[in-house]
Amino acid sequence: MDAQMPHNIEQVRAAIDNIDAQLISLLAERQSFVTRAGEVKAGQGIQDAHDPERVESILRARREQALDAGLDPEVAERIWKELLAAFTDYEQNAAR
Repeated sequence: MDAQMPHNIEQVRAAIDNIDAQLISLLAERQSFVTRAGEVKAGQGIQDAHDPERVESILRARREQALDAGLDPEVAERIWKELLAAFTDYEQNAAR
């Protein structure tokens, strides 16, 4: 076992909580770009936040990235499907 790896469940959970906090910050940053994307689309007369071709392209890319990083591609795809759906809804609602 690597010296950096936690040795008890409390340490493991604390490490996971730290990663979750980093993810929250990154998701907040992503949300600001989703907001901007909605503004740009509105300025270009694009009304639909959902772009099926873009979604498929993103999912393919994230599966490949996951594989390269040692993350199960199925897990990555499930997460990104939910992430994309949530942010598409957010963008659509923010545009109202």
